[in-house]
Amino acid sequence: MSYLLYGAYGYTGRLIAHRAVEQGHQPILSGRNPEALRPLADELGLSHRPVDLSEAGRLRAVLDEVDAVLHCAGPFADTAAPMVAACLDTGTHYLDITGELDVFSALARRDREAKAAGVVLLPGVGFDVVPTDCMAAALHKRMPSATTLEIAFMSTGGWSTGTLKTAVGQLGKGGLVRRDGRLVSVPPGWTSRTVDFGDHPRTVVSIPWGDLVTAAHSTGIPNITTYTYLPHLGRRLLRASRHVQPLLGAAPVQTLLRRLVGWLEAGPSPEARRQGHSVVWASVRNPDGDRHSARLQGPEAYTLTARTAVAAVGHVLDGGTAPGYQTPATAFGPSFVLDIEGVTQ
Repeated sequence: MSYLLYGAYGYTGRLIAHRAVEQGHQPILSGRNPEALRPLADELGLSHRPVDLSEAGRLRAVLDEVDAVLHCAGPFADTAAPMVAACLDTGTHYLDITGELDVFSALARRDREAKAAGVVLLPGVGFDVVPTDCMAAALHKRMPSATTLEIAFMSTGGWSTGTLKTAVGQLGKGGLVRRDGRLVSVPPGWTSRTVDFGDHPRTVVSIPWGDLVTAAHSTGIPNITTYTYLPHLGRRLLRASRHVQPLLGAAPVQTLLRRLVGWLEAGPSPEARRQGHSVVWASVRNPDGDRHSARLQGPEAYTLTARTAVAAVGHVLDGGTAPGYQTPATAFGPSFVLDIEGVTQ
């Protein structure tokens, strides 16, 4: 069984490629730039197939060589659709590391097509949303009557330029929560609460996170709010951004911000990743006011993404994952995250 690692020379793609080789995998590396692809393939002793997503015929020919693709080239709002279309045409299982809500929703709408094609559609096999989705499903299993879910996370170590470019693309769109089963628009930083991440209580602020779609699919819980930890200044800036949302979403501003992000370092250094860590907290509540909560600790977010993504594609290739749209928890069960190196409760 073989798979294509697309976007292999990006920051996160490289981490995944190295992790894959460490785990005994031999993915075929791919991406649109052969000059960036070849040195990585030579370094790791792997085959490579350069292809642009706009080359529909060549893309399908490349996918015909493999059983699955692990897609790591964002922003996925731009790149997921052509890759998914090619996977459905060729019967190739699709996994990615997106955290973009629109992408989760778009792939969920293709569930019937995927089942007919015998294809697994599994977005979000990285930090977003493996730990949060698995926690949500585990808590729902403990409390099937839950109607409210809250999820909060923090991660130290820094962010890649790819993540920041995706975040820039979300500016001007405001916030989201799920209420009574529907996604509802709210202002940026709409609400906050205090969460104990295991060291001391911290104030977290609401953001639109993937679980507004994925945890809803995994659990059926109709009311979901997702939060992250930001320092005080970050929370103030997030809330202040509601006053300039149209400006932040304007094309010239988006272009400028993406260029500024492009000048930054590619992502956290190896030392920052070693020293960094992530924590996820979640809580469910039923109409009677009963609650259950849990907390997970794990490696820094990009390190965790490499580990979960490689584990996920390995599971899919081993068989037993039902075709159609899946989340990590529906594909592998709530305990999947606990099998990942460095994750503890």
